[in-house]
Amino acid sequence: MSTDVRFATVKSLIKILEHDKFFDEVFAEYSEKVENTAELVNMLSGTVKSKLTLDFCIEKASSKNVKRLSPVVRNILRAAIYELEYLNTPDYAVVNSFVGLCRKLDKGAEGFVNGVLRGFIRKRSGIAPDEKELGEEKFLSIKFSHPEWLIRKWLKHYGREKTEKICAYNNAPPKTVLRFNALKTDKNSLIKLFSDNEIEFEESAYCKDCLILKSGGNVRDIPGYREGFWVVQGESSSLVAEILAPQAGERILDMCAAPGGKTTHIAALMGDVGEVVAVDISPERLKKVEENCARLGVKSVKTVVGDGTTIQAGENFDRILVDAPCSNTGVLIARPDARWKRTPEDLQNLTKLQMAILKNAVGQLKTGGTLVYSTCSIEPEENEILIRAFLEDNKAFSLENFMFAGAEQPGMLQILPCDYGIDGFFIVKLRKKK
Repeated sequence: MSTDVRFATVKSLIKILEHDKFFDEVFAEYSEKVENTAELVNMLSGTVKSKLTLDFCIEKASSKNVKRLSPVVRNILRAAIYELEYLNTPDYAVVNSFVGLCRKLDKGAEGFVNGVLRGFIRKRSGIAPDEKELGEEKFLSIKFSHPEWLIRKWLKHYGREKTEKICAYNNAPPKTVLRFNALKTDKNSLIKLFSDNEIEFEESAYCKDCLILKSGGNVRDIPGYREGFWVVQGESSSLVAEILAPQAGERILDMCAAPGGKTTHIAALMGDVGEVVAVDISPERLKKVEENCARLGVKSVKTVVGDGTTIQAGENFDRILVDAPCSNTGVLIARPDARWKRTPEDLQNLTKLQMAILKNAVGQLKTGGTLVYSTCSIEPEENEILIRAFLEDNKAFSLENFMFAGAEQPGMLQILPCDYGIDGFFIVKLRKKK
């Protein structure tokens, strides 16, 4: 691990964990300042995800409350212990480098940092949370570095075994999944391009349009990026447009469109023939939709700035997608800071927002039309419970079956990472009765 990556990691951690900045924004800022961005994303994302476990280790090694340490010292110790414990760097190299870093960032604290790191190295084999002492919820929270309130919910809904598997999935490095763009290439041509350039990949078992890369790196360096042959999009996310099943010539409304992965997939499945109205409340995020459309050669998308709870984008749409704002608890693997930003109160606010967007969609869908609702959440309140309540109040809608993993689904699908090894997602398909 290079010195510039360690420095960038500590500075980034302070912004993310102390000042509540977003991971993606901070990473984008510091990735330009290091030679090896893969090292930075690995170190930074791993440390952010492991915060709770690392804080436990710091307290055991120092006998100090981690909250009483200065932000610089706290995050130097987090990064150093993460590297010691998970990256197999020689102990002396980690200690020397981070002590030197402390001397630059918080002069006078380097002796304390040196002592804590050497203490951790001596005690590391005996530093582990004790379930008998802590109780099940707190033990799992510290062991897997997830908020205790989430652990409590998952234990209630999914049980111990699935909860542990979900947490383990979230803590792993995310896969890089590419969806080929049918407007510019086909799957076999993309496979040949990757094979010719010695890009190792495997085909998705669940989404016919997706290839999974076996190594990381800067995706912009992968063949076909500039030509618009593919877009980064997870397997679960790519299922949504397939289940919506848009047809050429139709009018489609995407009510929460940014950053445009599903929007451009809808256009591709239509052969770019028809109209896709892409709505989002954020003008900045809609620019990303427009950039993606330009790179992928999509012409049928019209972007509209608007609030999904109130916007009237038109009538008699053939199909509507509500990919609703959600808690993101199904994609914590790819969003390192998300687990620390959510609160139980967020779920209450999100479910109100989700229902408001759904209700606003009702009058804009033609009779006989299809409405797909999706979230990247595994929380029942945002998913099945919400849809059951919607159906109770909207008798004109009924569930419509669809296929997934070779089996017919009864209109609703909750994907858990522990069941399929792909991101957690909820997808429901509804038909507006004639």
